[in-house]
Order: sequence, then C-alpha cells, then structure tokens
Amino acid sequence: MKRFGKRFIGLLLLIGLSGTLACAGDPVLPSDSPVAAKTPQAAEPVEEEIVIGAETTSATELPPAPETPFVPEETPAPSPAATPVPSPALVTIGAVGDIMIPSQIVLDAKTDSGAYDFGTLFAPFAELFQSVDLMCGNMETPLAGKEEGFSSRKDTKTGAYLFNAPDSVLDALKASGMDLLTTGNNHCLDFGAEGLYRTVETIRAAGFYQTGTFLNAEDREKPCIVEINGIRIGFVASTKKVNTNHSKKAVGDEEKQIAIGLLTEDEHLSAAVIKDIARVREAGAEFVIVFAHWDFESDNPTADSTKALAKELFIAGADCIIGAHPHRIKGAEYMTVQRADGPYTGLVLYSLGNFSVNNRFELMVGMFAKITLRKDFETGRVTLFDAGVLPTFTIRRAGKSQRFTVVPAYADPSRITGLRSPLTSAEIREIEKARKHAFKRLGKVEGLRILDEPEA
Repeated sequence: MKRFGKRFIGLLLLIGLSGTLACAGDPVLPSDSPVAAKTPQAAEPVEEEIVIGAETTSATELPPAPETPFVPEETPAPSPAATPVPSPALVTIGAVGDIMIPSQIVLDAKTDSGAYDFGTLFAPFAELFQSVDLMCGNMETPLAGKEEGFSSRKDTKTGAYLFNAPDSVLDALKASGMDLLTTGNNHCLDFGAEGLYRTVETIRAAGFYQTGTFLNAEDREKPCIVEINGIRIGFVASTKKVNTNHSKKAVGDEEKQIAIGLLTEDEHLSAAVIKDIARVREAGAEFVIVFAHWDFESDNPTADSTKALAKELFIAGADCIIGAHPHRIKGAEYMTVQRADGPYTGLVLYSLGNFSVNNRFELMVGMFAKITLRKDFETGRVTLFDAGVLPTFTIRRAGKSQRFTVVPAYADPSRITGLRSPLTSAEIREIEKARKHAFKRLGKVEGLRILDEPEA
C-alpha cells in the first residue's frame, strides 16, 4: 500500500509538471485586448478520476462479429460542372459621311506659325464619337503631302475638284475618337497612285484602321476585321468605277484594279467586291459592313440602279451597308433578300451626306449613324440589335480663323459641347433648320430611331 501511495503521488506530480510546461511561453493577454476577446477562455479544471486496476477485455473475449458484414457506402463521383454560357455581348459602331477638307477649311486651320490646327473642326463630336466602341468615317481627302499643294478649287486641266489635306487633320480626328477611315472614293486618285499610297501609309501610321484602297496586291488580300467584346466585324469599302476622278497624274487600269476596291463592273456588282466580302467571311468575320461609294451627286432620290446594287451586296454576304458620295442625305431601308441559307434582312443607309465641308447649306447637313450588334453565345449568331441616326451640321463661326466647326444637331442645342464660345441665337436657328432638313431628306424609316429622342 505504501508502494502504491508513492506511485500515486509521483503520478500527480508528473501531471502538474506537464500542465506547467504546456503554458510556459504563451503570451498573457490583457482582458480588454481584441485578440483576447476572440480567444475562447479555458474551462475550469475538472479533477480527473483515476481508476486503478480496471478490468480489460482479453484477446480471446472479443465481441461477436455482426451477422451481416459492414460495407461502407460508395461516395458518388462529383459530376463535372456545366460550363456557363456567357451573356449576350453588345458592340456599338458609329459612322459619318464624307470627311472633306476643301481649300476654305485648310486656310481656316492655318496658324500664324504656318502649321495647320484642325482641333476645333471636330471637337464638338468627341463626346459622341467616344461613346461608341468603334467610330468610322469616309476620308474623302487624300494626304498626298505638302509638296503637292493643299486643296484647291479645281484642276485647271481637268476641271475636277482636287483635295489634299495636311496630315495634322488626322490628329484632330484621332482626338475626337475616330477609329477607322475608309478611303475607297472618287477622290482617292486626285494626286495619282503615289498620293493614294501615301494616304494609306499615313493613316495607318497614325493608328487608324483603314480599308478601301491598298498598297499592292498582297495588301489587298488582307481582310479588315476588328474584334470587340468577342464579336468579329469585317469591313469592306468600295467605289463605283465611274466615280474615280481624272487625277493630276496618270494611273493605269491595272494599277487601279489593285489599288482601289471597285464596287461595280458593267453597272453590276464587281467580282472584286464579291471576293472582298467572301474574304472577310472566310477570315472569321461574324458581321460584315460594306461602305459603298455610289449613287449620284444630285438632289434626286436614290437611283434604282443603286437599290439594285444594295440587293446584290446583301445576297453576296453584306449584313449592313453605309453609303456615301451624293454629298446629300438620302433615304434608308431594311431590305430582305434570299440567300443560300435562307432569307436575310439588312439595313442600308444610302447616303449619310457630308460630315465636314464648307458649301451651300444643304451640302453642310449630314448624318451620324449608330448601330448596335448583339452576339448570342449559345447559337454563335450576331445580329443587328438596334440602329439610330442624328443629324450633323457644319457651322461657320465669326472670327478670322478656325471658324468651321461640325456639331451634332441635337433637338436641344444646349447639349452641344466642345465649343470655344457659346452658340449664338443665329447659330442655334441654323442648327434647328439643319435638323429639320436632315429628317426631311431621310424620310420615315420604320425601325430606325432618332438617337436623341426617347425610345418608343
């Protein structure tokens, strides 16, 4: 019994020593510490009952095995989670008509240092241009270099208007939010093939997308595709063969065939533009926009031959057509054609008129167009989701320089921003007049809304 008492006392000492070692070195936290507040308090020690001489079960006295052996349940393998389908994506694309830089606008932009500053010309459109994902325009003025002389009224030999703008016009366009410039138009050869090539190179070097004229046969084979929000949009730009002016320098027919995207051939759609549309499709374009330089420089309604070309373009694979060249706004429509894969309805805007120009009132009125594309990722289909227009107007302000400014003709002129000085009452009346004229020219088009009016 003495022997058992010594062992019992020793065991108690050992238990006490172990408790002391476990807490040695633990920090002592004040009762108001945030950490102490989050740390659970130790429970009151409970005197442990020590049982001496407890009986144990021998190996020969194991409990009987159950009649039915225990079989653990199999855990089912987790099924792979379905890949979520992205929500439909939207892309907005803006477009304006002919960007023209005639002699009066060139002179107006000239500074005392001899440089050319076009900053005020497009500034009121910066907010609108930058509100879309991709902004496009038809650059109807070559950039042939200062040595060729800038825009003059008419060529003395041919009688044709010849345009040539300072390179700095691109700085103003870029600052306003322009992204893509088409150059397939009747003025692309005003200064010959060399002027055309320099224009292409200068536009691309300034960071714009560009199509419609090309540097060589290899360059022509490269499709113009822009991908935004997972939507690949293809662009084709072409001009009617009869539209190319006589230039100051001779250009051979073969050179023209390579350098220009020709829209027509014997008054029908050319094989070249059909191939251009097929090329962007084959390269993965999910929606194709064709910029067509066509129709006639006249005040007449859209020609039947132009409408026939629109039908051929849709059949060939164009999804939307944006027209220019008449220098006036012309109508628009949704046209349905039969394609190999079924019926298709596309939007054609026959002419957006002029964007920047100094001329008669009706030629200074144009249109800004905005289309919205939608991609359904379940079907992979891209469709025209929405389309709208807003009139534009080139105003000539008082002063000695930088007077020309293009403005959006809002129903509420107070919305116009980017002006050096507030609009005068006379300017406001002109803008209101331009707006009425624009909608009269366009006519009522079902499904084409006015951008600054509430949706129905």
